[in-house]
Amino acid sequence: ATTVVVNAAEGEPGTFKDRALLRTNPYRVLEGALVAAAAMQSDRVRVGIKASFAREIEGLTDAIAEVREAGWLDGVDLRMVLGPSSYLFGDETALLEVLEGRQPFPRVTPPYRRGLQDDDTRSAGAVELAAVGGSDEPPALVNNVETLANVALIAAKGPAWFRELGTDSSPGTIVCTVSGATRRSGVGEVAMGSTLREVIEIIGWGAQGGREINVVLAGTANRLIPATVLDTPLTYEDMRDAGSGLGSAGFIVYDDTTDPTAVAAGVARFLSVESCGQCEPCKTDGLAIAEELQASLLVDPPSRNLDKLRDRIATVTDGARCNLARQQADVAASLLELFPGTSRSTESSGAVTIAAISDLIGGRVILDPDQLVKQPDWSYDEASSGASPAALLGNTPVHITNPVRHRRWPEWGAVDDGGQPLEMIDDAHDRIDQLIDAALSSDDPAVAAEAIRTHVDVTRRILYPMVRRVGGEAGDLLADAAESKDRALLTALDAVGSDGDRSGRLQDLSVAMRSHAALDDEILELLRARLDPAERSSLAGGLAAATTTSAERTD
Repeated sequence: ATTVVVNAAEGEPGTFKDRALLRTNPYRVLEGALVAAAAMQSDRVRVGIKASFAREIEGLTDAIAEVREAGWLDGVDLRMVLGPSSYLFGDETALLEVLEGRQPFPRVTPPYRRGLQDDDTRSAGAVELAAVGGSDEPPALVNNVETLANVALIAAKGPAWFRELGTDSSPGTIVCTVSGATRRSGVGEVAMGSTLREVIEIIGWGAQGGREINVVLAGTANRLIPATVLDTPLTYEDMRDAGSGLGSAGFIVYDDTTDPTAVAAGVARFLSVESCGQCEPCKTDGLAIAEELQASLLVDPPSRNLDKLRDRIATVTDGARCNLARQQADVAASLLELFPGTSRSTESSGAVTIAAISDLIGGRVILDPDQLVKQPDWSYDEASSGASPAALLGNTPVHITNPVRHRRWPEWGAVDDGGQPLEMIDDAHDRIDQLIDAALSSDDPAVAAEAIRTHVDVTRRILYPMVRRVGGEAGDLLADAAESKDRALLTALDAVGSDGDRSGRLQDLSVAMRSHAALDDEILELLRARLDPAERSSLAGGLAAATTTSAERTD
């Protein structure tokens, strides 16, 4: 029989809409799934959700128990299935693979041609495309959380009610996530047809003070959106005509301090790591695109071989069975088209972290620190094996675990026996201090710029939101002060390249960096007292890996 599947495996960078809906009203999602099951004459509903979504799982567990008690199920078998944190778990066919106990490798066959089989042991790679007329295998109906949250209300109030908002072609509302270089991060529901600029103003409160929006990233699924088209209505048609797409309506905003090449490089790294490698060009060409874009971010970049980059963009989608390779091509190609003369200068920003949002607290996003150290073979080892996940994992059953347990970073001891401080963060500060000293002695700030900008980027995205989350009022005050120090540090860094007293400006940079580091240390002391061992290890590993990678690039 047909299975109704709720795709709650949200993992698109910049998106938090599904988890916001599950946190506020899981009953709407479950009711929508049950309405869909009734329409399909299905007696089975599955909710595929990442095992790391602890808060959402707790809420769904309670809600499922309550609707069962209330008699909603009426013979329907409704269950949650926990899955891995892999990006591809959100692909509808990879989701079905996980629901059958296998790794999140996308299938060739779409869900309406091949659904769930409890006794099916075939891997995704072994399944050929079904005949045009379909097959005897039962299909699956897969929809995401937002879609199913609308179903029950539309069934109750009618399609005309839903069409009161939006446009003729894109009716209703859409739930958007806004983060990045905005005054706040958040999730909000707007009418379809609202402009992207309006959404950034309403949900994100606009660009940070004194800055101008440069580009917007609609997750990793669409081309870069330049500031010139911010007044585009958020409809599927208008966003397509503007050269991008609406996707999951997760918008990461970058201002004029960020090099668009750094954004594209961050996307390329994320997608090349998350590629499963079933389609060889997706993995190898994707890694090559990431490497070429990353190379252009070095302080002294090699001459850019744009022909080589274009060749990889042209072949990365060959034989692709899911959309990930197309995303690689679209983002990289849009960079070359929108910024054909783009080049890296010492005043440009360093690498940009692209990762899924692990939480959204107090108007700040917390990015997934595991992404910073995940290898292209999906391990968390010090180095990648060089093999693709498809080759390594093959037909092995999916195993849900916490990657932190496999890390090379030491766990914290108990606080009362002295414990282990976040030594790797302290080491990162020491390395950056050494780079500044080298810049002072050589009268050349370029050697420190990459490390400083990446360090600021990562602390803004991970460290400060974490201290706001657990530190209460004291955490908010420390984070506010630290963000002010960040701005002073970046101003001092920008000033070094100006005409005038270069030595004096380098000294100002050194003072600003040490002031920034001192406040970070206060934040870390508060986190030491508030975080449990697993959270401490995760935070230490993510921050340390990011600053270590940055320092190595400038050596």
